[in-house]
Amino acid sequence: MRGIRGRRWLLYAMVGGTLAAVVAGVAVWYSTGRAQQRAANLDQLGGACAGLLPREQLRGFVPGNSAGVLEEYGTMLDPDQESRALLDCTLSWGAGRWEPEALVQVRAEALIATQVAAADAGYRYVGDFPMPLPVGARGSTGAEDRVSGSAVSASLQVECPRGLRGRSRPSERFQISVELPSKADSEHEVPAADHLVAAGTAVNVANWVIGRQKCGREAIRTNASPRPVEGPTPTDLCAWMDPDELGLAEEEWEFSGDGRYDQRVGSCAGRITGYGAPPGMPVVGVTAESWSGEFAGGAYERHAYAGTAPGSHAPSPTTPAGSVVIKDSGFPPTLALWARSVCDGGPSYHRVAITPALSFGDKKEAVVEVHVRKRFSTDARAALDRYLAAADGWPQRSHCRDTKILGEVEQWLR
Repeated sequence: MRGIRGRRWLLYAMVGGTLAAVVAGVAVWYSTGRAQQRAANLDQLGGACAGLLPREQLRGFVPGNSAGVLEEYGTMLDPDQESRALLDCTLSWGAGRWEPEALVQVRAEALIATQVAAADAGYRYVGDFPMPLPVGARGSTGAEDRVSGSAVSASLQVECPRGLRGRSRPSERFQISVELPSKADSEHEVPAADHLVAAGTAVNVANWVIGRQKCGREAIRTNASPRPVEGPTPTDLCAWMDPDELGLAEEEWEFSGDGRYDQRVGSCAGRITGYGAPPGMPVVGVTAESWSGEFAGGAYERHAYAGTAPGSHAPSPTTPAGSVVIKDSGFPPTLALWARSVCDGGPSYHRVAITPALSFGDKKEAVVEVHVRKRFSTDARAALDRYLAAADGWPQRSHCRDTKILGEVEQWLR
């Protein structure tokens, strides 16, 4: 019996050793397979979308457990990859429940006259493109939530003086659209560095089109520092935004704004650096924006669509004592004052908005006495007047004239 038990133990040991060897072999095979798959995916990333993708910034999204899916077309690619676009490229990884785990999209498209008109009417404010752009180019960046994580995008429109070759209809302008994955949990947390990568990718694609099409303009430089400029003091274009001179909250302030003059748009902003609501409902935030020419109509239309243009709403109802009740919406309440001018760039709009410090309390509402509500209007008008009159500010640099006040917009919950 003892001999049988010994042989049985030896058999178990042999079987266990074999299983351990098999498991170890499978682990090595699996690890090697993942490494090979990731290497293949990285090679694919390097050559995808005409080799214009930011490989180093996208490495962290490249998996080793599944192959990338590449769809690439365009009139400047191989004959079997033709499409109406100059470049139309999508690269994705991982099959998520509703969408890929990570997605890259790049498109370069020649715009015909009707598309140009539509783009001019609805184009976003150019100031959020984190690179200075030359005349004949304008752009923007943005972010949005995905099922898992977020995405950052860039849009860039470029004029081509010599036109775009190989088009069935004349075209002197092309549009670049870029979407890249971000590791931020939500669109509100996408860092400025991600916006800069998306913008740089759009510029690289634009320069590729400029070179391939020989469209008669220099390449757009990519070594520019980000804008708007942020710091403890305003830029020269925003130096008019002096909290002491304007009688704003006696707190520490931080500022952002244009570091260089652009005839088409201008932007300045300032706000206190602390948290909480200082007593007396002082102004704790100011923004000023101007749009000129083709940008003016689009900006005004966007605000009108959102209900934030003059005349969109009647003034807030008042209590018998003349006070106004403002409810907590989760967003800072603002009072915006609009004006219209004729400037060097053409018909222009100006919008100055102030943010007062309100404490909502347990009832989630703030009662603004009549004299305080009037002071809000006085503060907004003082900021607008100072903005319009500042020697180094955007309106004076643009030689704005024939200015007309259009009215206030209360952006708060009643």
